[in-house]
Amino acid sequence: MLVLDSLTVGFGAPEPAVADVSFRLAPGEAAVICGAGGAGKSTLLAAAGGIVPRLVRAQEFSGEIRLGGRLMREWPTPELFSAVGFVFQNLDDQLWNLSVEDMIAFPLENRRTPRDEVRREVSKVIDRFGIRRLAGRQALTLSGGERRMVALAAAFAAEPDLLVLDEPTTGLDPQARGRLASALGEARAARPGCTMLIAEQDAASLAQVTERALFLAGGRLVGQTSISDAARNNEIWRTAGVIAPGEALRRRRPGAVGPTRLAVSGLRSSLVRPGGAPVLQDVSFALSAGEIVGLVGANGAGKTTLFQTLLGLLKAAAGSVALDDADAASWSPAQRARRIGYLPQNMRRVLFNMTVLEEVVFAMATDTRRVADPVIRAEALAALEPYGLADKAEVNPFALSAREQGLLGLACVEAGGCAVAILDEPLIARDRAGRALLGRFLDASEAQGRAVILISHDLELVDDVCARAMVLADGRLAFDGPTGAVWDSGAFEALGWPKPYAQEARAA
Repeated sequence: MLVLDSLTVGFGAPEPAVADVSFRLAPGEAAVICGAGGAGKSTLLAAAGGIVPRLVRAQEFSGEIRLGGRLMREWPTPELFSAVGFVFQNLDDQLWNLSVEDMIAFPLENRRTPRDEVRREVSKVIDRFGIRRLAGRQALTLSGGERRMVALAAAFAAEPDLLVLDEPTTGLDPQARGRLASALGEARAARPGCTMLIAEQDAASLAQVTERALFLAGGRLVGQTSISDAARNNEIWRTAGVIAPGEALRRRRPGAVGPTRLAVSGLRSSLVRPGGAPVLQDVSFALSAGEIVGLVGANGAGKTTLFQTLLGLLKAAAGSVALDDADAASWSPAQRARRIGYLPQNMRRVLFNMTVLEEVVFAMATDTRRVADPVIRAEALAALEPYGLADKAEVNPFALSAREQGLLGLACVEAGGCAVAILDEPLIARDRAGRALLGRFLDASEAQGRAVILISHDLELVDDVCARAMVLADGRLAFDGPTGAVWDSGAFEALGWPKPYAQEARAA
C-alpha cells in the first residue's frame, strides 16, 4: 500500500513543485499520473519512491508518505530501496557500461540472491521483455529505446513492493510498448501485491495494466478517475494540459520548400551489428529548405547511428554527406554542429554553459564571452522570449526541468541559424502547450529555410506535422515519400504497428 497525505515538495521556487497532494493506492493497484511537462510528475514520483528527501534534499517538504503501512521516513535506507524499484525518465542517471545481463543482475546481486537463481531470473526477465537479441551487448552501446527496455527489465527483476516508472514508454516503438505492457501484466500476475505508480503522457499504451488515472497540473492533483472513464473524458486531459488519447489535432499545412540543404548519398556506417553487417547500409536522401520530415523505425533500426554519423560523431565507412552543396567529409564534429542543430532525448548531454543565456549566445557566436556584447545579449534574450525562458536567462541550465531544457534546445537551434535540425523524440510535443511551441519552431524553421528531421515513435505527431516521412528498417531506407502514403506502405506494414489514430478514423 502507498499513501500520500498532503504532500508538498519545493526547491526554492516561488511555488512548490508538488502542492498538497493526497491519494492512496491499495496493494497491487496500478495508477498512471498524467500531466503536462513541468506539472510536477517527476518530483511526485521521486518523493513517492523515497528519492526525495532521502537522496535529494528539498527546501520544502511536508506531509506524510506511507509504504506498506510504515511511515517512509522510518524505513532504513537499504531496506527502503530494496522494496522500491525506480526507473528514471533520464536513464543516464542509472545506467553504467555493463553488459545487459549484468545490468539486470545488479539489483538481484545487491540482495545477495544465490548465483544460480540470479542466472535463472536474468534469463526469465530477458525473455519476458523480448530483449534476447541484446544479450551480451554493453548497455551504453544500445539505442535509447533499447536502453530503456533494459532499465525496465532490471527494475522488474528485483520484484519490488513498489515499482515507480517515470515516462517508461519514452523512446519505445509501438511494438516495444506492447511488450512493456505485457511484461507489466505478467509481473502483476506473478507478484499480485506489487503496487505501481507510473508517470506517463501516453497513458493509452498502458491502459490494459493500470486501473486509475491521476491528473496533475501546476503541482496539484486536479482529478482522478478510473482509467476506463478517463478514456471517455477528453475534458479532464485538457484540464491537465495533455493531449487526450485518440484526440486528432489540426494537421500542420506545409509551406513551399527551397534548395537542398542536406544531401546524403550511399551512406554506410563503420559501426556494425553483432553479426558483422553495417548498422547503416546504402542510405540516401536529401532535405530541402523549409521541409519537415519524419523518420520512424523500430528500436535498433539504426536511427541513432544515422544522426550520429550525420553529426560526425561516428565515422562513415562509405558514402557522402553534403551541407548546402559542400562536402562535409573533412569537417570536424564542431564544424558540423554549426550547420546541424541537434536536440537529443536527454538535453543534458549537450548543455555545458553556466547560464541559459550563455547557451543561446554560444549557439549564436560559439563564444560565451560575447554575452557582454549588448547586441548579442539582446538577440539571445529575444530568442528565449517565445519559449517562456527569458526570465530564466541567468539560471543554470541544469536547474531547468526536462521540458524547459527541451525548449532551450529549440531556442538555441533557432538563434544559431542552423541549416538542418534533428529533433530526437521531442517530449515537449506530448502536451498541449509543448505541441504549440514545437509548431512555432517548425513555422520559424520553414520561414528561415531550415530543414527539420523529426525522429519519433509518436506516429500521431509525425502524421500531424510532417509532410514527408521516411521508414528506416535494418539500416536501410525502406520508404521515403508523402506522409499520407506511408501508413499504407509495405514498409510500415512490415513493422506491425497500428496506424495513427487520425488515419484509422479517416479509414473508418
